[in-house]
Amino acid sequence: MNVINWYLESWGQTLGSRILPVAYEDCFNKQNLPLGTYIFADIERLSPQETEKAAWIWNQLQNHDQVRLLNHPLWSMCRYELLKTLYNYGSNQFNIYRLTENLADLKFPAFIRGENDHEGNKTPLLKNREELDEAISQLVSRGENRQDKVIIEFCDTRDDQGTFKKYSAFAFGDTIVPVHVRYQKNWVVKANSLKTAQRDQENQTYVETNPHVEQIQAIFKLARIQYGRIDYSLRGEDIQVWEINTNPTICHFRESYKTALSQKVSKHIEQAFISIDTPISSKEQIQIPPKPKPRTKLEFASSLSEALPWLPNSYKINLRRSVRRLIKIIKK
Repeated sequence: MNVINWYLESWGQTLGSRILPVAYEDCFNKQNLPLGTYIFADIERLSPQETEKAAWIWNQLQNHDQVRLLNHPLWSMCRYELLKTLYNYGSNQFNIYRLTENLADLKFPAFIRGENDHEGNKTPLLKNREELDEAISQLVSRGENRQDKVIIEFCDTRDDQGTFKKYSAFAFGDTIVPVHVRYQKNWVVKANSLKTAQRDQENQTYVETNPHVEQIQAIFKLARIQYGRIDYSLRGEDIQVWEINTNPTICHFRESYKTALSQKVSKHIEQAFISIDTPISSKEQIQIPPKPKPRTKLEFASSLSEALPWLPNSYKINLRRSVRRLIKIIKK
């Protein structure tokens, strides 16, 4: 919830009456929800149980004509599925693997990162299998789980000047809003550390012309995601997707608050939010019944012994054994 709150406190102040952030844990406890547009954000960070609870809420809301839903909790692709799918389709030129799967086809250099977090790389570029094995061993020695880590092959997207560029654009339904290009000499592009007049002009051209809109729309459609920010680079003319973040920081250009380009991006995002809003003609509330809890039915012998909590465990064991023998005799 932090990023949407930051946005509403700064660039998005005019949307304060339209956008209401709600934490998943609060939503899970509500018995009624109002009409409107619902964006299911940060779905990659939900546990399997939380994802199913969110999907239950989606199912209760989906049939009302004054409700719009974005990012299905079960259908939207998270990082592993997205990058694997794009590689298999021949779009991305690099592959992704879980630490626990067969790595025979892994191409080096590669690096390790969390599968669904936004903390970036956990290792430098690893040159061979020996370095990879050592990096995994160090992760485990620090008590980190192998099950939620992935290995991503390095994709060299440097231009002829040795600069890495990262493009970022938002999706609001079918609307694509390009926000910036970032430049660095380091392969991990975060801040914009290489500002020049030429690059500022390139950044402005990207924002004003939205040159990759059709490709980006196709990628969001493939990913079954309707709201989020895509981060990508170009290798030649081909888009190389790094991720789609469903809870991205919005308008994080505090250092350029007064620039005309920042104001333009902010206005485009504001208009895009308004475009996915749902006109409401009623204060009707949609009832959200409790999600049924799965029940594992105990066999009769176990149920009988559990119904006698005061009985010592050794007697319970003998009771279950005797009941099962009796059942077998009866069935004969």
